[in-house]
Amino acid sequence: MAAREIHVVVVGGSWAGVTAVHELMQLSQVTYPRLMVTLVEQRTHYFHKTGMIRGLVDKRYAEQMFIPYNRLFANSGANGANHRFVCARLKHVHENFIEVEGGGRVFYDYLLLATGTEYASLPVTQSSTADECRMLYDAMKESIELAGNILFIGGGAVGIGLCGEIAEMYPNKSITLAHARDKLLNDDLSAGFANTTEARLRKMGVTLLLGETVVPATPSMYSSKSSLTSTRMYTFAQHHAWQVRPQELVAKSGRRVLCDLAIWTTGSRPNADYLNTLPADKVPLVDAETGRISVRPSLQLTDVRYPHIFAIGDVNSLPLAEKYASSAVCQARHAVAGIRSLIDECYDFRVKMSPTMAADSALRAHIPSYLVTDKHQHTVTVALGRNQEVTSSLFARFHGWARGTKRGRRYLIDKAQKMLNY
Repeated sequence: MAAREIHVVVVGGSWAGVTAVHELMQLSQVTYPRLMVTLVEQRTHYFHKTGMIRGLVDKRYAEQMFIPYNRLFANSGANGANHRFVCARLKHVHENFIEVEGGGRVFYDYLLLATGTEYASLPVTQSSTADECRMLYDAMKESIELAGNILFIGGGAVGIGLCGEIAEMYPNKSITLAHARDKLLNDDLSAGFANTTEARLRKMGVTLLLGETVVPATPSMYSSKSSLTSTRMYTFAQHHAWQVRPQELVAKSGRRVLCDLAIWTTGSRPNADYLNTLPADKVPLVDAETGRISVRPSLQLTDVRYPHIFAIGDVNSLPLAEKYASSAVCQARHAVAGIRSLIDECYDFRVKMSPTMAADSALRAHIPSYLVTDKHQHTVTVALGRNQEVTSSLFARFHGWARGTKRGRRYLIDKAQKMLNY
């Protein structure tokens, strides 16, 4: 049975997706020599989102963040011809195939969705080519350099990281961070973690407005022209949050906040509209409030008719504590183990089975709960510039002190390059 053709499609080429591809390639080399892996990704290159914050203040680092996918399958050995990369945006998901923009179809036996999230206010996350990404990046960096008084709205990991990087690189700039909660970050992390982060930011000169929802003072405040160079305005004008000019915002308490650059680091939301074409049973496949794909503890879709479709990383409905790079890696490995269990039970032969036999095959696979099997605690680290970080792991704190290895210095770029064979 190991000689049969099995096609697994992975959509999304960031941490979770690339990890899944590596796990599947190992499976093809060891157990299933005719297992074919296709990575579908809308970008022409891997963009290292984890280090996006550092790249905005460090030009040399930014140059390393755009890594082509052309070497991804370089270590797949004799099975390399079975695997391929498709540069296209996912449009629709069907039970046995996906549609991509332009009308193409990619058929699959098993599907792994790792499409992540995007920040509407961080335009670089929405680029599709390396040249476009570099241009937007340069425009964002120019805004930071021009601004003297910067306001960040949203005290999650991205907002905190940006504050730390800019406060370290530009100590003379006035930096304010507004957050709607009374504590930074999210409720899944300890109060001590948030308190330590707040203390470090204040020591770096960052002003914190906690428990404050901030909105523009006037709806038309973005109508004036940006100070960005004209050659970049045609693509950057729509991203008004990065325009540099005097601005006034109002906090919930009535306090007026003045700045010349306001950056929203809230509103990260996945785009899972591509599941609209997949019929759902009683429970919607996508949560209407969060936009995330509803998954079972096994990381399979909630609808039992689709045991062969998994969703991992930021796009799924797991708690916020599972939305970090280390968790994405663990989810990818768990999902691939689940796919192997289904393969072992011959679920990819479902088209030749009766519905009852197919359902029995899926049940026999017995894929365990990710949250139960992955018992080790993920280390959550927030970097505050090159030489400071706050981490949730006592071991990581000791290791960093003993070895001098701060996450903030590299933002895992070395690991990303290794994954892509660069």
